[in-house]
Amino acid sequence: MRIPNSTYRVQFNRDFGFADAMRILDYLQDLGITDLYASPIMKARPGSTHGYDVTDPMQLNPELGPPEDFENLCAGLHEKGMGLILDIVPNHMAASLDNAWWFDVLEKGEQSAYAGFFDVNWESQQVLLPILGRPYGEVLERQELELRMENGHPILQYHEQKLPLAVGAEYLGVENVDEILSRQHYRLAYWRKAADSINYRRFFDVSDLITLRSEKDEVFRATHEFTLKLLSDGKITGLRIDHVDGLLDPKGYLERLPQCYVVVEKILGAQEHVPSDWRTHGTTGYDFLNFVNGVFIDREGFHHLERIYSNFTGSTATYRDVFQQRKRQVMKELFAGEVRGFIRRLTELAEEDRHARDLRTEELQAAFVAVTACLPVYRTYIRDENISATDRAYIEDALTVAGKGLAFEFLRRVLLLSPAWYLQTSRGGYLDFVMHWQQFTGPVMAKGLEDTAFYVHHPLVSVNEVGGDCCGPEVYFGVEEFHRRNLSRHSCRPHSMNASSTHDTKRSEDVRARINILSELPDEWDKALRRWSRMNASKSAPDANEQVLIYQSMLGAWPVDPDRLKQYVTKALREGKTHTNWMEINRSYESRVLSFIDRLYANNAFLKDFVRLQDGIGYFGALSSVSQLILKIASPGIPDFYRGNEVWDLSLADPDNRRPVDFASRVEMLHSLKEHGNPAELLKNWRDGRLKMYITWKALQFRRSHEDLFHEGEYLPLRIAGARENHIVAFARRWRDQWCVVAVPRLMARLTRRGTPPLGEKVWRDKMVELPPDVPLHVTSVLTGEPLFTPLRALQLFSTLPSALLAADCAD
Repeated sequence: MRIPNSTYRVQFNRDFGFADAMRILDYLQDLGITDLYASPIMKARPGSTHGYDVTDPMQLNPELGPPEDFENLCAGLHEKGMGLILDIVPNHMAASLDNAWWFDVLEKGEQSAYAGFFDVNWESQQVLLPILGRPYGEVLERQELELRMENGHPILQYHEQKLPLAVGAEYLGVENVDEILSRQHYRLAYWRKAADSINYRRFFDVSDLITLRSEKDEVFRATHEFTLKLLSDGKITGLRIDHVDGLLDPKGYLERLPQCYVVVEKILGAQEHVPSDWRTHGTTGYDFLNFVNGVFIDREGFHHLERIYSNFTGSTATYRDVFQQRKRQVMKELFAGEVRGFIRRLTELAEEDRHARDLRTEELQAAFVAVTACLPVYRTYIRDENISATDRAYIEDALTVAGKGLAFEFLRRVLLLSPAWYLQTSRGGYLDFVMHWQQFTGPVMAKGLEDTAFYVHHPLVSVNEVGGDCCGPEVYFGVEEFHRRNLSRHSCRPHSMNASSTHDTKRSEDVRARINILSELPDEWDKALRRWSRMNASKSAPDANEQVLIYQSMLGAWPVDPDRLKQYVTKALREGKTHTNWMEINRSYESRVLSFIDRLYANNAFLKDFVRLQDGIGYFGALSSVSQLILKIASPGIPDFYRGNEVWDLSLADPDNRRPVDFASRVEMLHSLKEHGNPAELLKNWRDGRLKMYITWKALQFRRSHEDLFHEGEYLPLRIAGARENHIVAFARRWRDQWCVVAVPRLMARLTRRGTPPLGEKVWRDKMVELPPDVPLHVTSVLTGEPLFTPLRALQLFSTLPSALLAADCAD
């Protein structure tokens, strides 16, 4: 089985196809990348920018190029000894007429051979299609629905969308459109109707993505046949499983996959682990992203930022408060139909229970919503009566926090599969309820936490990231926590991915590294925030909370042109669901916020003051980003690089982080660095991004030439002796005679003044890295080529660059 040594994520779409990937293979290999990591490549909706809206899993997406281009890419990778990890989408497909299976279901209803492929509730015998731009009656009166023949088949045309019509409809007159539609296997509805009346399970709240029943044999075979053939033919060498928590039975699904490198897109809570019995190498790395980010946040400074935020906004809410409130909000506004379905089923179960049969529907709903809101993880993984201690603890915790009373006691019996003694035959019904509830809690968490709470609670926005914990980020902070988690990964999932930026992150690694610096400069931030609020008075919009988001985002992404910032802020406002949202867009409020941003860019006095603070944050953020980069490459796990991030990338949330990458300039930059890369000169001219690429190249080349050291080697946390020991994180990797020692500085804004790198004796004094006794006396810097001698003094380590990656071989 091939285990990658490093991965490079590319985003395929019609603007970057197989041939484009082929053209960068030499560059990736020279950089030190061993495996290409591809976004979904199966046929998707025309114009798809991401590939997750699959319409046919049995063929390649023609927009990415002809099959020959894919064959050439695979051959090119094989020739270079590189692998190809493919992102696949087993959870959902596009609810689109481009999807032939879905088209067949709409045409034939339950009689379609594909009716059982999709998670549809057929009680009403019609699929609700929330595709209309206005209420059905208005659309009908405006004659926007046209009946006509196309290629001998009757169709319904609604603007650019075409829908099938039942046989015989062509003989009815146009004046009977409503009557014709009443005979179809679908019901057209206003798009706003989806939230409370949808009768198929969606991907989160996205109505044009319908979920699959991948637990069924025929569905698994049909959706995976082509992918598994690519695996067996050696064209792909590993799989990334998208949204594994959306599957009815993730464990059972993973057991059906062939032996290969498999990682799952799984958001872990702070104290959560991938279930030990899952057949996977680990996650796609959001867990690593959060705890490596936590290394570079000052705990005391963060608490100071929380007080500043509370004073400025007037909010006293905690992360947990906001998270639970916003989960309730999305259940009410986005998932009302799903909640109604669960309560209907819960009421049926309650009717059988002597102690629950008199509970009112409102009581059951209140308990259900409260427990779901208080669940601290995406989901549990109950699949039979053998409930794990972990799952039981999460459910008990949610029940305890949620409330007390008969409704909660009944819900406990259901969720823990413990019916009354006279209802033992009901266990199957309880299990069915729980397994479907588990598919529901993930979307609620994603929309409530990641896509709402993280846009409304802003003491330090760099911690509001995919994979962050619902109770707050502090659990990730510090050197000891970093070592503890790395030791756990080394022991349990040593080949999990180490990500720092992805197509889903809300801020790139470099943006987060900059914003983290505020935790070291809370007093400066406090004064600046108050100055700027006076310089840029806002009477109604944005409110104080949104101003914090705007200013911190500017500090992280600067220089950012106003159009990019306005695009991001518009998305953030709608995701926050406070003054506007995607369903009820308040254009007046949004316009006032965007005008505020225009005034910022026109205020020269503000910009001068802003740049003064941003210069220091940008500098120390760059140094922190370099430290993070080395930790990512050398820690247990597989370092993953999101396309383009080998140089500074100051992107915000999508679509900002999916802009085209200038690979030509990166190829030229790497070529130049290989010819005459001077570390000291690169540090001096850090703004141009060559420093980050140089360290990426040097570290990845070393990692590739010492594969066993990083795949199998021990992880040994190292202690720092002397003054300022809290400013270095260090560890060693050891495998047989091979050694690697890593030491990088942290919290550097407190070590030196802006623009001055933390180098030499004046900064580090007597600080020592305490090494195991069997480390060789002679070591070499991978980054500079300089020889060093043990014991290691920090002033030696950080004499040329403020970061160190050292190599030694006892056999030499």
